[in-house]
Amino acid sequence: MSGPAVLGRPSRGTVLWTVAAAILVHAIVLRLAGERVLGTTALLGFLLGTLPLLSGLGGRALPAALLEPLLGGLATTAAAVLADFALAPLASASEGSVPLHALLLLAVAAAAWLEPGAARRLGTLIGVEWLKLSRGRLLRVGLGVAGAVTLLVSLTHQPVKEETTGWTQAATSIGVGFWTAEILLFVIGATAIAGEISQGTMKMVLPHAYRRAEWISAKAIVLLAAAALFGLVVGLVGVGHTALDMGLDDVTREAPAGFGEEDTIEVFETAAVMRGRLLETALGSVASLAASALVGLLLSCVFHGLVPALSASFLVFAAIKTGKAFLGLAPSTLALIYAHYPDELRRLTEQFGRAVNDSWDESLLPDGLHLAMLTGGVALLAALRLFGRRDLHG
Repeated sequence: MSGPAVLGRPSRGTVLWTVAAAILVHAIVLRLAGERVLGTTALLGFLLGTLPLLSGLGGRALPAALLEPLLGGLATTAAAVLADFALAPLASASEGSVPLHALLLLAVAAAAWLEPGAARRLGTLIGVEWLKLSRGRLLRVGLGVAGAVTLLVSLTHQPVKEETTGWTQAATSIGVGFWTAEILLFVIGATAIAGEISQGTMKMVLPHAYRRAEWISAKAIVLLAAAALFGLVVGLVGVGHTALDMGLDDVTREAPAGFGEEDTIEVFETAAVMRGRLLETALGSVASLAASALVGLLLSCVFHGLVPALSASFLVFAAIKTGKAFLGLAPSTLALIYAHYPDELRRLTEQFGRAVNDSWDESLLPDGLHLAMLTGGVALLAALRLFGRRDLHG
């Protein structure tokens, strides 16, 4: 959906990209402010429209080179402001922007592939990209490492007295497994384009009547499939071993009896409730994996070399996963980071597995899915725009 230069008549792809960017800006502003803020909408629209186009400044006369990013930013700003007025009544009526914005973005994506031959080309590229990834060592070794780490944590887990069943063990093991998988998906995403450039295969793929946007889209879809596969492996290993080891029954605890009576055992949480909470933890974690993979893809489009792309991905991973410990981020700031929600879901599941009185936050999963969608959407749009304007000969 990147299309040709903005200086001429905008292409169909450019128009669709701008519409998608405006929808995402509206969702982000509602997420950040909880209400309509026209100034923030305009600023985010301008930045999203301008920054990916600045990569084309090299080797060109500065005044002329700056015109394209400026026009791109102004066009996205105008679209974002119009979207703010158009979508505000719908967002209020829907009582939550996740379904609304997700459906609108899916509609834009569908419109992008209605062009004759586009769906066929995309399907071909998805097959090629999946074949390359599945036959490579990175995915196979990564799945093995994620599964092995999950199993090791489950095997070495030392239950405390309050752990009468394996829910805490399962939450802990899949939490570490997803943490490992997120590193690996950052790496897979960061090597998606940078690896092609370093191996010299870039010029072999693009001349075959494939558009850059189609190639990036195919890589993004394959990365999402890889994220789901990592989630499946980690979940099966962690939950499967725990079910065979400690079992996944009702969480119970001793209830102190009155004077002259014996203590009794009461059900703290039923197995059905705990299954739901563990499933929420897994769903939030898979969404985080998908967003991280797309962020890695964006970094791969930003940097020409494989080493800079990998280095940047590790730095981003460290920032989002250790923000509280090493950056001293406040809870309100952590709530703006998509990777915070799976960790919080896991922590609460561990607590309930130990029969610790705590309050389950029903908003954690939808908020985590929302932020993962916004992060992945912005990363993909920026990657499409950036790679569409990138000089591959430098």
